[in-house]
Amino acid sequence: MDIHIAQGHNPPHNLHGITVVIDVIRAFTTSHHAFRKGLRCIWPVASAEQAFALRDEHLPEALLAGEVDALPIKGFDFGNSPWEMDHADLTDREMILRTTNGVAATLRAKDSREVLVAGLVNAEATANYLRKLNPPTVVLVASHPTGDEDVACAEYIRHLLGGDGITYEAARARTLNASAAEKFFNGSHPRLRPDDIEAAACSEGPDALVMRVRFDPFPCITAL
Repeated sequence: MDIHIAQGHNPPHNLHGITVVIDVIRAFTTSHHAFRKGLRCIWPVASAEQAFALRDEHLPEALLAGEVDALPIKGFDFGNSPWEMDHADLTDREMILRTTNGVAATLRAKDSREVLVAGLVNAEATANYLRKLNPPTVVLVASHPTGDEDVACAEYIRHLLGGDGITYEAARARTLNASAAEKFFNGSHPRLRPDDIEAAACSEGPDALVMRVRFDPFPCITAL
């Protein structure tokens, strides 16, 4: 198994392998928490306008979640927040999600045999899934173009797969101290909560959910 780490919104082609798009703060931490609360599926979209259009034209019962510049979007039901997912009733609901980094990279990752999404919360479960399938190539995409937390998660997954990397404790510390985490601790906005960063820095170990993406007819994330 060849393991590569890429960073940014444009994952490399990986036609015969598995690509894992990582967004620790917060898209795929939020997604995992939403699935834990009974969500059926997530429809990732590139913009708020696309989110409203998809709901109005195809998914009238879907919830809207996401952020622009980390802040909630006017007219959406939720921000991009695991804390908000934990306090919502999502049983058998569907959600349309717009985020700056994780979703953007996911939408560009379809040139791959299979696409997964992950954060620290499900890194160990994702690594176990990859180990069972043993694809020839794994590309770990740290979706934040400059952030350290996604790189740390990628290095942790690579470690779990037997390559060079770091421990969970090191990845957790780098998440808590990442530049993207600062605004959640300084009280700059009431919906940027420290609880979200604590959730992003946690792991559910091997019992976490694995999240997979399909692209036909629309991109859709489901939990395995």
